[in-house]
Amino acid sequence: MGRRQGIAVVGVALMCSGLACATEEPEATATVSLGVAAAPSLSVAFTDLIQIFEEENPGVRVHLELGRSDEIAEGLSDRTDLNVFASASEEVMDLAVAQGAAAEPQIFARNHVVVAVPSGNPLRVRGLGDLSRPDLRVGLCAPDTPCGKATEKVLAAAAVEPTDVTWEDGSRALSVRLADNEMDVGIVYRTDVASSHGWVAPVSPEGRERDLMRSAGTTRCVLARVPSGESGPGGEAERVAADRFRELVTSERGRRTLEGAGLDALPE
Repeated sequence: MGRRQGIAVVGVALMCSGLACATEEPEATATVSLGVAAAPSLSVAFTDLIQIFEEENPGVRVHLELGRSDEIAEGLSDRTDLNVFASASEEVMDLAVAQGAAAEPQIFARNHVVVAVPSGNPLRVRGLGDLSRPDLRVGLCAPDTPCGKATEKVLAAAAVEPTDVTWEDGSRALSVRLADNEMDVGIVYRTDVASSHGWVAPVSPEGRERDLMRSAGTTRCVLARVPSGESGPGGEAERVAADRFRELVTSERGRRTLEGAGLDALPE
């Protein structure tokens, strides 16, 4: 994604003498372009946050890129078009910081996995134990994704071994298959259930199982600045904009937005 500059007309002066009228060239001011990369599970929250941010910062245009946290981090040090990175994996962010590709990391929210089914729960799934039923098509996140790692911890703690498993490359992709009734049950992030507009529903476990989902199945989301994005001529302006955006994410309004998207926002 390359940088693009918008031209805003800030003034037009007309100077007339007799019948002749000349128009001066308008002054131009560059719009700051801010690149934000985030995990798909954060898409709804960050889309809303970007709208708020642009309304309050009319001179800044934010470009959102969604992708797996590990894949974004892999090439982060060479990205001059990204200024903020929101990872769904602490491990990935720790590595990016150690390599100098990210800086000033801050945990800003928690997400946790839930047992999810197509709307109406047609096969009457009641909880984790049902994932071992041979009549169910079970979908799980790939083990190398944050969602997959959280799922592995939950299943191990519950001593459940699912059968007939299909692996998906992330929670969002799995939620789509549940919504299309291509899967009977899956374990996905709560945020993806919230963003499905009712096409995917959570199963409400009780007691120990509910506590397991919120403890073993929780991941923490980390926000950081991307130093390579400040290497261009507009680097200082972009750094200021990036700082303002991160302040919004961790503000009271930001926490309300995160919670509205199904995340557990951390205290300021």
